[in-house]
Amino acid sequence: MPDAHADAHDLPSEVDVLVQGTGLVQSLIACACAKRGESVLVLDENNQYGDAFGAFEASTGAFDAFTSTCATNANTFGRWTTDAGERPSTRGYNVDLCAPRATLGADAFTDAMIRSGAHKYLAFKAIEKTFVYGQGGFRVVASDRREMFADASMTGAEKRALMRFLKRTRIVAMRDDVLKRRSGTSGEETNVPAGAPGSEWGEGAFGEDDAGAEAAEALRVEPNETMESYLRRQGLSDALAATVTYGLALQTRAGSDAGQGMEDLKTYALSVGKYGPQFGACLIPTYGTGDLPQAFCRAGAVSGATYVLRQGVQRVDIDSNAVATVVSKGGQEIRVKRFVGAAPERSDGPRLVHVVCVLDGPVVRDFGEVLIAFPPGTVRKTQSTAVRALQMSSNTGCCPDGVYLLYLSNVVDEHEDDAYSNVNAALDVLVSRSCEETSTVASVFDDGAQKPIVMWGTMHSRRCGVPDDVECVASNAAQCPFPDELLTYKGAVDAAERAFAKLYGAEEEMFPPVEISTEQVESDED
Repeated sequence: MPDAHADAHDLPSEVDVLVQGTGLVQSLIACACAKRGESVLVLDENNQYGDAFGAFEASTGAFDAFTSTCATNANTFGRWTTDAGERPSTRGYNVDLCAPRATLGADAFTDAMIRSGAHKYLAFKAIEKTFVYGQGGFRVVASDRREMFADASMTGAEKRALMRFLKRTRIVAMRDDVLKRRSGTSGEETNVPAGAPGSEWGEGAFGEDDAGAEAAEALRVEPNETMESYLRRQGLSDALAATVTYGLALQTRAGSDAGQGMEDLKTYALSVGKYGPQFGACLIPTYGTGDLPQAFCRAGAVSGATYVLRQGVQRVDIDSNAVATVVSKGGQEIRVKRFVGAAPERSDGPRLVHVVCVLDGPVVRDFGEVLIAFPPGTVRKTQSTAVRALQMSSNTGCCPDGVYLLYLSNVVDEHEDDAYSNVNAALDVLVSRSCEETSTVASVFDDGAQKPIVMWGTMHSRRCGVPDDVECVASNAAQCPFPDELLTYKGAVDAAERAFAKLYGAEEEMFPPVEISTEQVESDED
């Protein structure tokens, strides 16, 4: 049966690239193909952009959406669920499907946004504070030396050890970044203003040869070394190691690889203050994660790509090990040179558990956007992966004034009996799920304050996407995986680059650096 909306579209009979869906990975690829001058057609059977990376708008009934067919194992709680008459309008809410997530100021995703032009259609808010939970309390993650020295929870020896380690990390990160840019494998010049938080780890933190070589040797990682053992070898206490691993390097699992962890930490170090002293390392998009794929779609459309919503793919025909034609839901045959499809959800592997709550007040007073990490073993003895929480205020455009959104996520391996036990334990630390008029449970953040009450909340889970999901049988096709277990969008960029390399060859960059002419520079200076 043809799609009810299909006949309204007069689709082309032949294109260079046909993309199925507008998820973040698909949107990256479609934009890159369009900027190469290819004819690109994107078909999405949904009513809005984003797929699993999207957000529910008010018009879709956000408070009911998670308990419908969009998510599995959903359960809903909170005051509004017990008193339907109290439930307010959903107007003014943008509820993300895959939050919490953040981008770093100097990571590959931010680079892709700038090179593609997608950043022109986006605005961001900086995460103001990051906290790490441990031993029944929270430790603030210092963003500069002033905050570090003012932190009464650290001893003098701990402060010196952490300062020395982060200064070395900054030196090596700057040196590596300069070498990469000199080799022509990266984009625009790094420009961290003197005095910005990113340069506050001390003089000489910009990669001089002697200092860089000395720091690199001091930070050398042993083969098969875990992040925990590596940081202990660097002289950090267990509490500081947890802060660095889960609050700065943003790792997910206990026993994570030290080599990868240090690469992530260097990216974090380069991100602090990159866009000015008032900005931290982590950024979140205003109006929600769903704006990210839409921004790449807009950038792709400027380069000639065509996007059609409410129009799916009915069939893919393969000839001689290559996709030859794609049949739309309306029954139209479209000849293609390359095809980018949506990978099916995996039937096994880790699950990514998501929680979203509407709160009557902030978890952390005096701040709007706050990231909270619960390292493995801190809320349950059997907890093997970090639980992450993100508080968002009306400053993000995702909720009305007077209420806050709280997102949590946790990766759960298949052997876990209860997928929601870790996030439930973390929720109990942060909020009150009582249906009483006011909370009487003291906040762990503020003396004299009470925990905010959950007005509405829900949980759901999906299988994590993995890089191998990109591969498929057809030689001229690639698949786009579901969101992975990371806090950042690094996995989405990696998957898009891997798919792009399969389509065009490993030597081709997805978004080549934009060359700026002398005339353009002189014009800008005028």
